[in-house]
Amino acid sequence: MTLTSISNKEKTTSDQALQEELSFAAKDSQRFGLTIYRAKLQGLNAGEILQQILDNAIDTAIIRIPTTKLSEVQRLERLAMPNQITDTLAYYHLSLENHVPLELENNDLQFIVATPEHHPIINILVRETFGDYVNHYRINPFFDNEHVTEGYQDWVRSYAENDDTRLCWLVKLNDEFVGFISFNFEKEEKGKGILYGVKPMHRGKGIFRDMMKYAINYSNSIGRKYIRVTTQIENTTVQKVWTDLGFRLHHLENTIHINAMLKKSVFDRFEVTTSFECSDYETDKISNKHIIKIINKYLDFERNMNTRNHHFVNIKRLNPQENYRLQFSFPTGNRGLLRVFDKNEVTHMLVYFNLRHFIA
Repeated sequence: MTLTSISNKEKTTSDQALQEELSFAAKDSQRFGLTIYRAKLQGLNAGEILQQILDNAIDTAIIRIPTTKLSEVQRLERLAMPNQITDTLAYYHLSLENHVPLELENNDLQFIVATPEHHPIINILVRETFGDYVNHYRINPFFDNEHVTEGYQDWVRSYAENDDTRLCWLVKLNDEFVGFISFNFEKEEKGKGILYGVKPMHRGKGIFRDMMKYAINYSNSIGRKYIRVTTQIENTTVQKVWTDLGFRLHHLENTIHINAMLKKSVFDRFEVTTSFECSDYETDKISNKHIIKIINKYLDFERNMNTRNHHFVNIKRLNPQENYRLQFSFPTGNRGLLRVFDKNEVTHMLVYFNLRHFIA
């Protein structure tokens, strides 16, 4: 499969969306030590996605698409790009038109607006409530789980910075902080739920329901017309609370991770220049088996690395007697990548493979 063989209809489906929305995720990249880009698209243009991954040397592209477009994932399969569907998000909306203030069941709860001095408390609450919460970050084998938890902590702390449009309430029962709820009010008409959690030992007491009631009442008091909240599709307990409070399912989205791993290398990458002589082969077509011979030459024979399970992304035809630059990198200790460039720095092929072991 090559980029030029993608239909014109597919190529024009989401070009504009990609160009506008695929962007460098600085915080994620710093946190996980990878080059990460993100996009929220209405459809998948596999050729354009691949080209942007190549142009930006992306390690992981995180893409969200409506679940109604999930069948388009096969376009990524046709390009043989390493990808996985990592989660499904459920988006719920609540209209605040004609809203009547809701009464809390736990009248002894205190809601305290968090400030920077509360950051240590936030760190503890988030770790207790989200330390093992499964989402798209935790599904990706290239992402460190501990850094995922740190990401949640950073996210909630950013809502405790004395900004009225980005609020985090700490929830206190008697003398104990038992939960938190964060909301974004940057858009005038909308209240957007960000992250919320209750300590495991205090669940089942109606505290989460009261937290949502408090946020709904507050959103209405400052003139918001509706609220949007989001959770993993398997989080049925939270969704039941929302539907009981009048929220309605608005839409579903899937998160896709494409682990191209074009920049990350745990060992020193190396490069060689080579050409393919016509006399070496029975035909003028350079096949995948010829590339495996090259990999064996530079890894198995010269560097004592045994390779297997070669996975090819054939982008452009390789021509005999032309010089190509072969770049070898190692995204992890047991995975390798060969990237083949021509003299114009155009990528013709990616080859992913496993490193079985190092031979002493």
